[in-house]
Amino acid sequence: MSESKELVRGTFLITLSILITKVLGVIYNIPFYHIMGDEKNLAPFSYAYTPYNIAIAVATAGVPLAASKYVSKYNALGAYKVSRKLYRSSFIVMAITGIIGFLVLYGLAPTIAHVTLAHENGAQGGWTLADITWIIRIISFVVIFIPLLATWRGVFQGYKSMGPTAVSEVTEQIARILFILVGAYLVLNVYHGSLLLANGVATFGAAVGAIIGIFTLWFYWRKRKSNIEKMVQEDHTDIDVSYGQMYKEIISYSIPFVIVSLNFPLFNMVDQFTHNFALGLAGVPQSLHDSFFTMLNFTTNKIVMIPTSLSAGFAVSLIPFITKTFASGETTEMHRQIRTSLGVLMFITVPASLGIMALALPLYTVFYKFQPDGSLLLFFYAPVSILIALLSVTASMLQGIDKQKLTVFVIVAAVVIKLGLNVPLIMLFHTPGAVLSTGIALLFANICNLIILKVYAKYDFRETWIQFGKIFMYGFIMMIGVELTFFILQLFLSPVSKVNALIILIVGVIVGALIYGIISMKTHLADEFLGDIPNKIRSKIGFLK
Repeated sequence: MSESKELVRGTFLITLSILITKVLGVIYNIPFYHIMGDEKNLAPFSYAYTPYNIAIAVATAGVPLAASKYVSKYNALGAYKVSRKLYRSSFIVMAITGIIGFLVLYGLAPTIAHVTLAHENGAQGGWTLADITWIIRIISFVVIFIPLLATWRGVFQGYKSMGPTAVSEVTEQIARILFILVGAYLVLNVYHGSLLLANGVATFGAAVGAIIGIFTLWFYWRKRKSNIEKMVQEDHTDIDVSYGQMYKEIISYSIPFVIVSLNFPLFNMVDQFTHNFALGLAGVPQSLHDSFFTMLNFTTNKIVMIPTSLSAGFAVSLIPFITKTFASGETTEMHRQIRTSLGVLMFITVPASLGIMALALPLYTVFYKFQPDGSLLLFFYAPVSILIALLSVTASMLQGIDKQKLTVFVIVAAVVIKLGLNVPLIMLFHTPGAVLSTGIALLFANICNLIILKVYAKYDFRETWIQFGKIFMYGFIMMIGVELTFFILQLFLSPVSKVNALIILIVGVIVGALIYGIISMKTHLADEFLGDIPNKIRSKIGFLK
């Protein structure tokens, strides 16, 4: 297989696996929410995942990416013994860091629970310090497995084998979701156990998924080990690298990626550590804190991630192409790639986000239940998804032009802004204040990334701003049309009912797609992003010409 075909195939497999896991990660919330009952019942599950994500980011410490890079580097030199030395030692290092990460998170669980709840004994009917400590300690066991899983994927990628990574990501997610749904259902409906136990079983699903992912990689490793050993035997380069030199290089390379991967978990951690405290200062009863936090970091967050899931695929596919054109000095082609990537991303993400805003009430009802507070929070959160997607892609572009170290400073500054604004904004606007502080911090980070692109990639944004302006204008026209449709349908259908909400949602999506599609086709905006597809559609539908 040629290098270009390998690259396209690998990018396709990784992007497809990301999209599948993201979609599954959103869809399973519908049955899981109904098994558990409501937002308050889901709070322990929500509280556990933020510190877990932080622990995973620190425990893996960018080594999977480094393993991929350096296995690939030494394989290209024919130094297969060095590659083997690297991946064997990285397995040991990751196993040790996984155990250390588990011990640290397990030990910090009481402190995290105390800061999270912002009270000593729990409000009447609320979750206690002991409850949240227990649930965080349950998820801490997962940290043992994840570093090894992530590193093994990096090793496969270093051998230009993307299939094992893609398949293991899907099997991990499927196993995790099945364990969560079946486990929570059995605890509550068959064995009549407690809600806390159901949350604990669901939380442990992450460990089950990781173990299945490791077994998937082991299956592929057995099939390919003989070829790898054959490559080692053919190594006659006499190239050797000491462990000290190897890990010094890996650590220097991986630190920027650790900071980048910590971006959104740190935002969530700021919310977890300040949300309930700020609500208490604002006079909101403690009995409501758990529900509002679950709406913020779980229910609405999952829906908002629908349009941003595309950005993950873009981010993965962008890096090799922009890296290549930047390194070879093909500035014009690099600028074209940047312009096209930003345009396609916004062309898809903006209407999706504005559509979620317009249909926030029926969408939340269909996913969960009729909940005005949750729907209002979703309305405010939806446009933030545009900034989340844009940050993911621009950060990848900076990686492509070898400026990822600057991203570290941008992200640290964004987290400081989020931390400084969160409490006062939550006191002013309650839970929507946390969304507003996230939006402001993300806006700052995106502006910084775009400035860095302009300075170091010599990119001219004039054409991109025109594209963005058209996309937002057509998106707002679509949003008005969808809002009018929703208003008319409400006269006949109450959105309190799930069936009625689903009808409103389906009609609203169809109307929005038609409005945005027709305008972008008539103005030929779609031609800039969709290739020959618009012309083929116009040839069949005359009025779009």
